[in-house]
Amino acid sequence: MIDPRALAEKAISEMDSRAIEPTPENYELWYTHATGANPSLNREIEKIDDAGDSLDAEHLEKIRTKHMTPANNDTAILEMGGKLEDELSGVMAMLESATKDTGAYGDSLNDVSAALDTERSPAEVRVLMETLVTATRTMETRSKQLEERLHESKAEVTQLRTNMEEIRTEALTDQLTGLPNRRNFDDSVAASMEKAAEAGTPFTLVLGDIDHFKKFNDTYGHQTGDQVLKLVAQCMRHHVKDPLKPARYGGEEFALILPDVDLTAGVKLADEVRRTIESKELVKKSTGENLGAVTMSFGAALFAPGESISDLIKRADACLYSAKHAGRNQVKWEVDADLEAIAS
Repeated sequence: MIDPRALAEKAISEMDSRAIEPTPENYELWYTHATGANPSLNREIEKIDDAGDSLDAEHLEKIRTKHMTPANNDTAILEMGGKLEDELSGVMAMLESATKDTGAYGDSLNDVSAALDTERSPAEVRVLMETLVTATRTMETRSKQLEERLHESKAEVTQLRTNMEEIRTEALTDQLTGLPNRRNFDDSVAASMEKAAEAGTPFTLVLGDIDHFKKFNDTYGHQTGDQVLKLVAQCMRHHVKDPLKPARYGGEEFALILPDVDLTAGVKLADEVRRTIESKELVKKSTGENLGAVTMSFGAALFAPGESISDLIKRADACLYSAKHAGRNQVKWEVDADLEAIAS
């Protein structure tokens, strides 16, 4: 069993050894690093350590943006929720007022009815009728106001619901590629694991990494690198259709979330994606320069009932790591605890 205290001590020790300020944001990053639940984060830190580079505040912020679960829209969602609550409170207050008005109107009718039961002069009857007309008109006015207010509230609530859904979608979407982001990935994998465990159906997770992406970025610039990420996302969307889901796992790493797909079919789909990406030639629009082809390596793992999400990710990541070290541009997967490969 993982000891949270030991993980906390490890995270603090890692920050101390690097002279990193122990802010809540930094602690979250290094605690995640200590758990090993985010392999792409750990690999990036290992690369930085191997290169002997220091981690200043700006560099740490880039790492958080790249690898950690985004929560930029949480405040906006809370604000929308507050507006919705205020709107509903206003409607409830209006309905309570309408209930009181209805009661008052009923009392007026009862008073007039009781007065008419006794003999009255024409002048007195006229006064009673004027009282009834006034009460009726007041009730009509209040009813009309309530109807208008309810229409306004309905439109406001509908707009708030739309805004909240847009914010929710944005919070779950990678802004560069348009693919589901890391938060979406976490939720989708957890849901797929739960379904597979309950229904006894297969679930395959595939992790992919663009080969030599850092070198490509350093050579041609980040803008061109962004175009590569968009190209990979486009190829994944072409092959992976709902209810299956592609996702940007972090940085140059992507994932295929494949519920109800066994390992054989999952490996085949990953290799189709790999071949499509490999077939694309990159040309720099500004100069017409041919930048060659982009390749990707993939690792696939079949969910085993009872295992944790971090264990499943680690197994898929181990297969990806093996594909990288076997020459890249291939898919590797687990078969009877041995790794096999589809050669490029």
